[in-house]
Amino acid sequence: MWSFKTAIAGVFVLALAGCGFRPLYAPPQEDVSGQGVYAFDIFETVIIENIENREGQYFRNKLVQLLHPHGRRNAPRYRLTVKLTEDTASLAVQRSAIATRANLTVNGSFTLQTIDGAQTPYAGSVRSSSGYNIFQSEFQTLMAERGARERALDDLAHQLRIRLAAQLTSSEPTPRKP
Repeated sequence: MWSFKTAIAGVFVLALAGCGFRPLYAPPQEDVSGQGVYAFDIFETVIIENIENREGQYFRNKLVQLLHPHGRRNAPRYRLTVKLTEDTASLAVQRSAIATRANLTVNGSFTLQTIDGAQTPYAGSVRSSSGYNIFQSEFQTLMAERGARERALDDLAHQLRIRLAAQLTSSEPTPRKP
């Protein structure tokens, strides 16, 4: 039975290799066409503009951690601009019309431009929702809302990194050498 599972795994790996599958964050390896791009080399060329408010500052710091884990070493080629909006909706309402649960939705619209602003290679939006309890204590509710906001912003940052990696690695013409 063990050899059957090994054979199935081997067939799966060969099928992925045959279709041109390449892990998004894998180190650069040139394929037959000479194309090969490392996402983190491209991320080092992205300048992240300041974002309004405390939430924007938290989100920008998270993006810097995700896109520039070792700092920005390459010359800037792209400028990333993000605008955040959020909305809160009450979910669970008691008979006395008091909400006991809320859902916080954070939207981030972004634009990636070349540094000279002549070209916009990518624009879009990301969205994340996070729920929290509403307590009788105002402090508990504020802390629960803060945690929900941070979870939603963390999720947005990860979504944005994946979208940027997919877009930039597919549009880069030549491999980048470290």
